[in-house]
Amino acid sequence: MTDTILSFVLSFGFGLVALSLVLRRFSGFAAADPNERSNHRRPTPQIGGLAMVPLFVLAMISFRLAGKPLPVFSDWSFLGAVLILFVTGIIDDRRALGPLPKLAAQFVAAALAAVAVRDVLGSIPLPFAVAAAIAFLVLVAMSNLANFLDGLDLMAVATIGLPGLFFALLAASGAIGMAFGPAGAVTAGLFLAFVFFNRPPARAFLGDSGSLPFGLVLGAMTVVVACQAGPLSALLLPAYMLCDGLVTIARRTLKGENILHAHSAHVYQRAFRDGRPVPTVIAVTVLLGTVSGLLMLATADMDLGWQGIAAVFVFVLWWLLAAWLTRHIRA
Repeated sequence: MTDTILSFVLSFGFGLVALSLVLRRFSGFAAADPNERSNHRRPTPQIGGLAMVPLFVLAMISFRLAGKPLPVFSDWSFLGAVLILFVTGIIDDRRALGPLPKLAAQFVAAALAAVAVRDVLGSIPLPFAVAAAIAFLVLVAMSNLANFLDGLDLMAVATIGLPGLFFALLAASGAIGMAFGPAGAVTAGLFLAFVFFNRPPARAFLGDSGSLPFGLVLGAMTVVVACQAGPLSALLLPAYMLCDGLVTIARRTLKGENILHAHSAHVYQRAFRDGRPVPTVIAVTVLLGTVSGLLMLATADMDLGWQGIAAVFVFVLWWLLAAWLTRHIRA
């Protein structure tokens, strides 16, 4: 527990310093210019990942050097996967890689990360090959969804940082093992620091260099929760990301659209264009994340029936909130 709290505090402090230095030094790096799909109105540097991902990796290595390697997150194969997506994201932020090169990098990273979760996969009653394949798909999906949802001030904080905090709390409760706690605490601390740079109007965005690696981190957390607390409980950790991301993909598929092409059809994007202020959209996202996180904590030791009820409740709540958010309010 002490390691978890210390990890949160130190990550927050180092995150503030690193983000300040990177923003000062790379203020013109990979600036996101406004376009027809943008939710911002001025060029904004995509440098959050440049500061936060190296700090996350260094924190995980520090635990190894201290003789306290964290399960999964300090594994060299997992850190290699994070760095692959970090480098891929930097290139994409600068030169706009096409969807296929990015997807190929995500496949390689997910395969490496699946090696890192091999020990936790042994705790579920499935053949190892099947469990590994499912884990691989989850890791690819989460890195993609995190990338899709990094498009509005504080959205990354609400959809990655907040789940990181609840993952740390779940570990502290003993439901998934306290050794996992520092990974969630480091993630939460870094994203809390990012609030000061990403709050409206954002001075910096996370960028692909941050959303891709931290999406993989959140994917690994989801796999851990699924194996240690139950698959339906795991749905509650990244609830907003899953609801908004998967429903949007389903809608676009039914319309015959190419889901690999860039778009602005997510609920939070539509709500912003319909006139909802950024604080309102983020407040709804945080509300759903908090409710789902608390339900995850409450049902982690319960059977699948209760976890399923919690998951259905959260989905219905998201649907109602999404309907309200996207109700046209412009004159």
